[in-house]
Amino acid sequence: MSASLEGFLTVAALGSVSRAAERLHLTQPAVTKQVRALEESLGTDLIERHGQGIRLTAAGELVARYGRTGTHLADECRQALAELGTGERGTLRLGAGVTTSVFQLPRWLHRFRKDRPGVEIIVRTGTSRVVTQQVLGGEVDLGLVTSDVPLRDLQAKVLYREEIVLVVAPDFTPRRRDLESIPLILFPSTTGFRSYLNDKLGSERLAEQVRMETDSVEAIKSFVMAGLGGSFLPMTAVADELARHRLKRLKLSRLPVLRRSTTALRRRDRRAGAALRHFLRILGAGDLASPLS
Repeated sequence: MSASLEGFLTVAALGSVSRAAERLHLTQPAVTKQVRALEESLGTDLIERHGQGIRLTAAGELVARYGRTGTHLADECRQALAELGTGERGTLRLGAGVTTSVFQLPRWLHRFRKDRPGVEIIVRTGTSRVVTQQVLGGEVDLGLVTSDVPLRDLQAKVLYREEIVLVVAPDFTPRRRDLESIPLILFPSTTGFRSYLNDKLGSERLAEQVRMETDSVEAIKSFVMAGLGGSFLPMTAVADELARHRLKRLKLSRLPVLRRSTTALRRRDRRAGAALRHFLRILGAGDLASPLS
């Protein structure tokens, strides 16, 4: 706020140049000079002498009303900026794969919401490739991926590793104790999860056995529980069903151990705001908050 506007608003609020001068710790001539400077810039009189005091002209009333509104807005803006700096306000934009969004992200966001209720949360889902592009393009502040990605222009931190297990219905009994005897229900071949399975188990081997494809984890589990085949899924996605005996883990001697990592990604050249820094601490990835050269 300019000094001339501040001087006028103080005079208008107190109805006296002398009291305004005391409030502003200025001399009366200095306050009078401020008011006159504002009048000259606006091309109109704002105050007039009235008896022993002053009163606002119609123009003065108008300027005072707008000036007070502007002052309130400026105060609100300063408060909002302060809250933004502490992470109390703002927006947290995340990109994540489907399984992470369903089975891990809600727990993290529940804790974040309790700590930062004023922050807006935006989540965009997609394959690891799509999420990586969202991070690179600045569409999200942080990406959570489960496939290997190129690290150029990115910082990355592995959050956790989990086993991928073969599950079937509790009463499902394969004809033989090998993978070739089990019809499979898998994620589509365009997903990073399927690419991982293709690399580990052989794309041709899997293609011959796939009976259904869907990108819905819940649909896959429903089909498996209905006895339509088996599926490879992350342990976090099936832990509850295994505990409730709604699914059964099938161990085959020739299967390699399958594990995948969930990794947090952010751009190297982006400054992490307070809200993102707090979320990274929840993930145990606080070191990602510092940009790398």
